[in-house]
Amino acid sequence: MKLKLSILASSVVLALTSNAQAEDVTTLNEVVVSASRADKTNQDKTRSVVKVDMEKLDEIQPNSVAEAIKYEPNVSIDGANIPGNQSVNIRGLSGNKVLKVIDGNRQNMQYGHRPTYFLDPSLLGSIEVVKGPISSLYGSGAIGGVVVQNTLTADDILEENGLGGRVKVGYQDNGDVWTNTAALANKNDDIDWIIAGSYKDSGYMKQGDGSTLYGTEATNKTGLAKFNWQINNAHKIGFNLRYADLDGRPPVVGDSSGQLNDPSLLISRQTADQSYGINYNFNPNSVWVNVEASLYRNDTKITEVDPSVVGEDISQLNTTGFNITNQSDAGKLKLFTGVDGYLDELDASRAASVSGRPELPKDAQTFVVGAFGYINYDLLETLTADVGVRYDSFSSKAQGFDDNNQSAWSPSVGLLWQAQQWMAWSLRYDEAFRAPDTSELYMSGTHFSYYPGGPSNVFVPNPELKPEKSHNVELKGQFDFNNVIADDELSLTTSAFNNQVKDFINLDVDSTPVSGCSIVKPVGCAGTSRSNNISNAELTGYELAADYRWQQLSLGLSYGQTRGKDTDTDEWITNIPADKWVASAQYGFWNIDTKIGTRATFVSGQGRVPTGYTEGPHDSYQLVDFYASWEPTSELEGLKVDLSLINAFDENYRTAWTQVYQPGRSVRLNAQYTF
Repeated sequence: MKLKLSILASSVVLALTSNAQAEDVTTLNEVVVSASRADKTNQDKTRSVVKVDMEKLDEIQPNSVAEAIKYEPNVSIDGANIPGNQSVNIRGLSGNKVLKVIDGNRQNMQYGHRPTYFLDPSLLGSIEVVKGPISSLYGSGAIGGVVVQNTLTADDILEENGLGGRVKVGYQDNGDVWTNTAALANKNDDIDWIIAGSYKDSGYMKQGDGSTLYGTEATNKTGLAKFNWQINNAHKIGFNLRYADLDGRPPVVGDSSGQLNDPSLLISRQTADQSYGINYNFNPNSVWVNVEASLYRNDTKITEVDPSVVGEDISQLNTTGFNITNQSDAGKLKLFTGVDGYLDELDASRAASVSGRPELPKDAQTFVVGAFGYINYDLLETLTADVGVRYDSFSSKAQGFDDNNQSAWSPSVGLLWQAQQWMAWSLRYDEAFRAPDTSELYMSGTHFSYYPGGPSNVFVPNPELKPEKSHNVELKGQFDFNNVIADDELSLTTSAFNNQVKDFINLDVDSTPVSGCSIVKPVGCAGTSRSNNISNAELTGYELAADYRWQQLSLGLSYGQTRGKDTDTDEWITNIPADKWVASAQYGFWNIDTKIGTRATFVSGQGRVPTGYTEGPHDSYQLVDFYASWEPTSELEGLKVDLSLINAFDENYRTAWTQVYQPGRSVRLNAQYTF
């Protein structure tokens, strides 16, 4: 019935727009604004980089950042079916192995199954994903890649100087999800500013077989404000403020991947996340000087109430950081240098329980400072090299434990060969690292118990943990053809990678019963949990992508494959996503200001699991989406309506490494007006 209603709604939209005039239609080239350091060093040409602009965000109408990029090869969702808990998996690495950046500033909240992406996608102008290790530019945490979130700017709202705004209302039938967004912006020659906010209210969603998905009920209030002043030709200063307030009832296991779909296992969680900062740019009339500096502060507090315990669980992380970079462009020679650092301060506590609770480190802090330099040089007219290196010093401490002091070098080198006008090859080598966080180093107390007051498994601290180190080799080919059949374009991209990770940090859970335990003192009788280093892990894979354009027709096809093993034991590694094909087609009916499209996702079964893993193998599944967009260019200019049908055939499926199922079919309707 829902499918029929969606098709009927699409027909109504097309019918209502049939009187629009074709001559009023203007086709614009894609414009993507990005703040990533990969772009600033031209590494977007030698690295695998994915950019999702506002047009694609409108087509998908995602409930989370992870959902917005899940169609890209070797990128998938971690955290099962709760949008507020989802994170990103890149080439088999996720969580604190993938760095998160918002408007150029790193976001470090990734702690004990708690969420890490708080910003509603409706306030984003674009998302960029850099695949593969890139610590040479970003430092600790970027061994899997970087997810760069760029929030709305005045330029996203206004094409010309003046005052304007945007109002947007979105609805999703699966879960009765309402999203309301508003933005007001102004810009002139010297000053621009924007104020924006959104409110999302979600109910319980349904999976493909009609079963209720518990834990999806939530509210999300987010907002941002930005102010920029071009003082004179050389000096520019900016201020920014961002906040998110999430209130929901997710599963006890925060990411919900290992959580059964049981309403009795829900908790109450309130998340308050805010960030504020100041930016400065000095750009005189010189090819050698273009300085950007920022000082920022992130405060995140998560308060949870578990019905099985008395009291509140509190997790609070405060991050104070800075960035200073300089960009030089002297023809064949380009330089990018910088220094950055941050201080993480963790304050956390757990409510008491008869079964015991985790004991969080007290007065836990991590301090990191790093410096880097990058050179791009045209060796020949068709051959360009980029060479960079970064040095980081980091220290972690907590009350009652020895400090963990480490340092790391992160070299990087790339070579780009424009073999023909239509063909380019690149080869690069990168090293990266991730410093262990304070919970991995110092966590103690109870991990879990079999029943209240029964045998429990306890955390064992490991203050001697070594940082994870990554050594990645990647080969990429880019092939661009014009006039293949007619006045058309064909673009092919392929890449293969081998990522050797040394001292891979893994939580080893040994549930072997301990002899000599008694009912009187059952603590630790169900074994121990300890973060340890895996000596050698290997991640290999490749990606293929093809895009074809002819007149109003666009076609796409992509494939991603990743394999992961512990090379010492020859065992498969968990958390490696299944192979994935994505095919898409889009056609523009410009005489009625409308485009329609479809997207099909084919995910293979995942049977490559380590010995003793009992939840696999995971089955294959197929998903089909449809979407339509109407953007009149006549008397209704400024209006835009997007209609999406996600999981159109109501597939009942779950992703690899999760126990709960994903939402079934959803009709998503979004209407916005820009003035």
